[in-house]
Amino acid sequence: MTDGEQKNRLKDNLKAVFGKFSFRRENRQYIIFRVILLCVATLLVSVNWYMFDRRENYQIGIPSERTYFALTSARYEDRAATLELRQRAASRIIDVMVQDEKIAFEVSRRLELLEKGELKQLFNAPLLSIYNRQSAASQREIVEAALDIGRKVRDESTDREQQTTLIWKYLKETKLSQSERNVAFQMLDVLLNPSLQSDGEMVQKLREDVAAQIPSVIKEIRPGSVLVQKGQVVTPSLAKLLASQGYPDATFPWKHLIFILGAITIWSFWPVWIASGLREKLSMREWIYIAVVLSVVWTLEVVFARFGGYSMAVLGLTGWLCLTLPVSLSFHIIFGGGVISVIIAFGTNPGIVCLGCILAAFSAGIGRILFIDPPNHRITIWRNLFFLGLCLGAASICIHWGLGLYFDYNLALGAVLFSAIWGTIVVALLPLWENVFDVLSPLRLLELSHPSQPLIKRLQMEAPGTYNHVLMVGTLAEAAADKLHMNGLLVKAGAYYHDIGKLKNPQYFVENQRHGKNIHDSLPPTLSGQLLISHVKEGLDIAAQTNLPKSLRRFISEHHGTTSQRYFYEKAKALGENVTEAQFRYPGPRPQSRETALVMLADSVEAAVKARNKPFENNRELSDFINQVIRSKIESNQLNDVDFTMKEMSLITEAFMEVFQATYHSREVKNINEIIKEAKLKGGEHKEMPAGTIETAVVPVADTGETEKKEEDEKDENHDTLR
Repeated sequence: MTDGEQKNRLKDNLKAVFGKFSFRRENRQYIIFRVILLCVATLLVSVNWYMFDRRENYQIGIPSERTYFALTSARYEDRAATLELRQRAASRIIDVMVQDEKIAFEVSRRLELLEKGELKQLFNAPLLSIYNRQSAASQREIVEAALDIGRKVRDESTDREQQTTLIWKYLKETKLSQSERNVAFQMLDVLLNPSLQSDGEMVQKLREDVAAQIPSVIKEIRPGSVLVQKGQVVTPSLAKLLASQGYPDATFPWKHLIFILGAITIWSFWPVWIASGLREKLSMREWIYIAVVLSVVWTLEVVFARFGGYSMAVLGLTGWLCLTLPVSLSFHIIFGGGVISVIIAFGTNPGIVCLGCILAAFSAGIGRILFIDPPNHRITIWRNLFFLGLCLGAASICIHWGLGLYFDYNLALGAVLFSAIWGTIVVALLPLWENVFDVLSPLRLLELSHPSQPLIKRLQMEAPGTYNHVLMVGTLAEAAADKLHMNGLLVKAGAYYHDIGKLKNPQYFVENQRHGKNIHDSLPPTLSGQLLISHVKEGLDIAAQTNLPKSLRRFISEHHGTTSQRYFYEKAKALGENVTEAQFRYPGPRPQSRETALVMLADSVEAAVKARNKPFENNRELSDFINQVIRSKIESNQLNDVDFTMKEMSLITEAFMEVFQATYHSREVKNINEIIKEAKLKGGEHKEMPAGTIETAVVPVADTGETEKKEEDEKDENHDTLR
């Protein structure tokens, strides 16, 4: 590879790397999501500091505004007590005396000469004259006293004054007379010279060594014990102790803020990565909804923290997100968001952060189980959240006990109280989130599926055939969704609204036409095709006018995919019209989610079964017929954007079969005349048969079509009898 090729390859690699960090329009919602969270966190920390912390928190050298209690058990060094003990030990070292070896040697030599009697080498003539005038006994006593005192004093004095004092002290203890003491003193004054000197450097080193041998004073604090009393001056050591317990000081918490912003930035890539693996991507509106819910929870956690301690705000996060987001995504947002809410409200004390992590994971996991089956009533949501809150309270007490955190009976009382409060807040604000951010909860889906909804009532009154059709499609699709563990409520609601476009011209659709002439028999096939295809666009228009959720609008646009009106296309070609298949094709798109694909299959199967003019011989024939309809959708590439497996397709067919078998039962009964004849043969005479003995026979689903008039006449009487 040449140098030029290597440079070009390096440039391409650099472009690829930096391209990953460049702005892409499709990633705009992720950026907005992060920006909202970072701004809210910054605002909460700043406002909390400005309104409360800067006024209430401790400052070094200033009396405390409140009493501080220990949050966690800890061991710490009491530096003040340790310093005091070490200073006491060091103060015992007053001085260090060092002997001058030359002076000491000279003094020892002189004392040896005195002991040998070599007085002339030591003393001058006047002193010798005084000494010689003494008696022999007196001279002997003076020399002995001088030797004894000299040996004692030579290593004890540091200066002449101290030496003189010591000499007279010892002389007074002898039996010498005063004149003899004077002679002895003069002799000692000549013989001795102070040999001890003070060593300041040695004194300091010795004091340091002694102080270092004193062990540190270690104190242990228990949760709930008083760290600083109100009005007590906060020393540097106390400030450090308070900081270790997670109490912020009065200065702006830059370190805390930077840590929070970094944690949010790093964590936010986690749910985004999880969401990228979802079959159906979240819209920008939904990402903003997640950011707003997190912001509300963080704010309420900070507010409650100012008045009542840990409020379990993760309950609100669990309720709202589990009800409105995919379960696989909500778990990760609840866990990370719950931990960050604790850090924002209570600081970065390791025990508190650990508590937040455990409770957030616990809430996300248990909440996922509680809400995996969509609740069908608001009291059910409240009850689930209240139960989850009690579980969190029990877990919190165990964690406090295990980690040595401070707790009392108020913790259990607060768990009950906040569980009830958060359950109420979740239920109260859920409709707000649904209407503002167009998210779908199980309760909203139930409301949208109720027959009293305006659009469904219009279908009942203006297009009764279409109404019956969507009910059947909803039943089929919901049954299949339950087997596949999909959101059955969403599928059913989507099925109920997928054909609302037929409200514009209901008479053009066969299910709304009365028995008689079909209106399309008198219309050009091109016009007929366009009229039928237009119900998709008109349905979207009606949905927009009535503010139908966007999640349900997908069922309107995708339930026909990009299939074509083959009947009218072939009819137009047979009449010699110059047409293309594209003129008779639905605008689509093809189903983009499993839910819309399921409604497409249910819609096609239900219509095909109704259009069949002869009954099914057995269940196998019905199953083959359903599979044929489904196979036609697969062969026309309508399911290319969804990921149904072969096993799931089999379950869908099975669910459709069960619904048809339960719905399209036969009303054919045995002819009364035949029953009478059989009774005569058995009893020998005619007896009136009780109405309850009439037997019924089951007939396949397709027996709802037209039959011969003679058979209908024979059945009418029997049907009336059963009614």
